[in-house]
Amino acid sequence: MHWASALSLRLFALSAALGVYVPGQVPLNSDVRTASLQSRPWDERLSEDATGNLVFQSMASLMQMRLNSRYPNGHSIVRATIPPGTLLYHGRSSDNFPSADWIAFDPEHSQVFARGDNGTLFTFATTRDLKLVYFDGCSGNKATGVVDTQDILIWGELGRNAGREPGPGEHDRLADACEWGKDFGVDGFVRMEADFEIMYCDFTQGLELVSALNIIHSSRPRGPGRKPSGGQPPNGGRDLMQGPPNGSDRLPDGQGGPGGGRGTPSTPPEGWKGSLPGGGGGVMEAGSWHGSFPGDLRVRTDPAGMLTFFDPAFTSLVQARRGLGREQYRLQNISGADVARARADISNIFAREPYERSGVDWHGIAQTVQDRFAERLPYLRYLLHQPMQNASAQAAAVRQQLITSLIPYMSRGNVGEPGWYAETARGCRASFTEHFPVSRFMKQEHVLRNALDEVLHEICRVLTGAWREAFDIEDKSVDVAVEMVAKWRGEVDALLEWLDWPVWMACQPGCAINEFCLIPQFHFGRRPDESMDQTPRCIEFAPLYP
Repeated sequence: MHWASALSLRLFALSAALGVYVPGQVPLNSDVRTASLQSRPWDERLSEDATGNLVFQSMASLMQMRLNSRYPNGHSIVRATIPPGTLLYHGRSSDNFPSADWIAFDPEHSQVFARGDNGTLFTFATTRDLKLVYFDGCSGNKATGVVDTQDILIWGELGRNAGREPGPGEHDRLADACEWGKDFGVDGFVRMEADFEIMYCDFTQGLELVSALNIIHSSRPRGPGRKPSGGQPPNGGRDLMQGPPNGSDRLPDGQGGPGGGRGTPSTPPEGWKGSLPGGGGGVMEAGSWHGSFPGDLRVRTDPAGMLTFFDPAFTSLVQARRGLGREQYRLQNISGADVARARADISNIFAREPYERSGVDWHGIAQTVQDRFAERLPYLRYLLHQPMQNASAQAAAVRQQLITSLIPYMSRGNVGEPGWYAETARGCRASFTEHFPVSRFMKQEHVLRNALDEVLHEICRVLTGAWREAFDIEDKSVDVAVEMVAKWRGEVDALLEWLDWPVWMACQPGCAINEFCLIPQFHFGRRPDESMDQTPRCIEFAPLYP
């Protein structure tokens, strides 16, 4: 079935009635925003409502655990595929063949649900490209806000199963999501909790059974929502390793899926010697394998098919974000018109054939931009935060680092003139994006291009502005050097905070051989006022495998 032979009559009717359906290659106001950005003065700050940093951050962190753990309320719905020959896993407490259910990428995730003496781990291989929808953020967790994008896609409104209890509500979500996906040949929906998972619509389609193994399970019934013995959760709220309250994690016996019932402990098989394996920790270790770029490569996301609610075209959300911290952003104040626009755009994305895109490698460009600046900007901040023992020498060191970053864009003509700085900033900003094949862009690619332009505008504005002031700093007094270093420090600090790139979300220093890097996640029953230290930290293997 084509991605959409698929565009249903009800979509056309809805689009016509609302006047919001737009063919994929018609440039909308994203082109206008890009033109406006390119024509503005190089040293003009972006609006506080600019979202280029958020769109870039989302694009650069697709299928990566750490940033999506740090900001669990996802804002993107992305078209994705899994190639043939990929192994996937499903665990349950019986050998009954699954129909519509959850399937995982790593056996450590699925074996959690293969509880009891009849626990079975099914291994499947994909037989063709699987057509998937990916929700970013911690979209598989049971915390407030993480399913906003799912609610809009599936039901067109927020608040269904508002408590997010595991069990029947999750199965209703799976059934209704698959009903939506029928028109587009969608096989499943990728989400993230302790590791990535798929809500899979029909196990008889696109999969072949490799094995069904009655495995040896933990002696203690504990899934990824259960806290291992020893150690305390981070301050505030229930975290990744803490279970749901009031025993609300029960599912009908024999089913897999998220938080599937506690089940019964395994008994040792005949001939077994020693203790049974510990349980629960392996899923977090497996999830950590996909913590940073390139993420889980088994899922091939298509940024040209990424709808982001950080798109400024969703005007009702612009006001809703004002005054909030990044971790508080949600879709709860979205207007009906923006919901209708989003659903029409999503349907258009999934109705397109796979080859309908410009061919721009958005993943590669996002990573190239990070490669260029992800070490130099923190090093610049490091120089600016050194103790002020010799301000002139410190300013000179900063000057040299600015030259290193900007010299590819400096001409030998008109040195020191206002136009020279303007051309340096323009070259720094435009070199990545000005030769894009814009005429072939899909609608969503205009949003990505605008995001890149905004991110590069701010980086190059700060660097070139500091360079203009540092150009002759070696001839200035110590007092001027002190003043300039303080000014540059504030500018660079604000820039790094605004960018907040996923490449910077790492354990510093790196983890030891007996540790892995983890950002704790909120899980079951989070309240909006709860907080938690989500600094990346090294977790020892030992407590997880007693």
